[in-house]
Amino acid sequence: MDTSDFCAYYDVLIAKTKQYSLEELTFSPATIVDAGAHIGMASILFARRYPLAKIIAIEPEPSNFALLLRNTCSYKNILPVCAALWREDGEVTLGSSSVHPKGAFQIVENGETRVRAVTIDTVMRETGIQSIDILKVDIEGSEIEVFASCNWVDRVHVIVIELHDRVRAGCRRTVETAARNFRSVERGEVTFFLRQHDACTEAYSRAAGGSR
Repeated sequence: MDTSDFCAYYDVLIAKTKQYSLEELTFSPATIVDAGAHIGMASILFARRYPLAKIIAIEPEPSNFALLLRNTCSYKNILPVCAALWREDGEVTLGSSSVHPKGAFQIVENGETRVRAVTIDTVMRETGIQSIDILKVDIEGSEIEVFASCNWVDRVHVIVIELHDRVRAGCRRTVETAARNFRSVERGEVTFFLRQHDACTEAYSRAAGGSR
């Protein structure tokens, strides 16, 4: 109980203060990638709303991943992947988040926990998907490495991301540069990037309160 697990459950599924949901979306997503899936709350939210979607839940930290497996085992459309999203395939080490020490982890040099690292391209190849309708990202500052060079972004329709400039300066700037062909919509702690001139996202952008 002395972790962020209960807060994740309450914030995402009960109070819905973390707005990962897209009630106004005008199309049914076929593929969803949940990067930084933690214990699976956002993946469950997506699975309930889009039961026909293939949901890939990526979480690197072993204890979080164990709970992710247990929490999502009854959802056959959720595919858990134990790995950290990164700029290249290989290995990275994890340490406690400097901002959220109770349950959140970030990639650090010489961390105690060594985990597999994968790129978006590798995730797509290994899971057999050609595009990502919704890419949800909550990776504690690693968005700088993931979005600094991202030739895969043209295959993404909607990015739902929690930006971590409070952890590392430059996160927002890096993502906005990569998503320059997207419109952005702020909703609490979460930023939505919706592809420009994409008929699938036009109505959602208007309903969500405009863009910038």
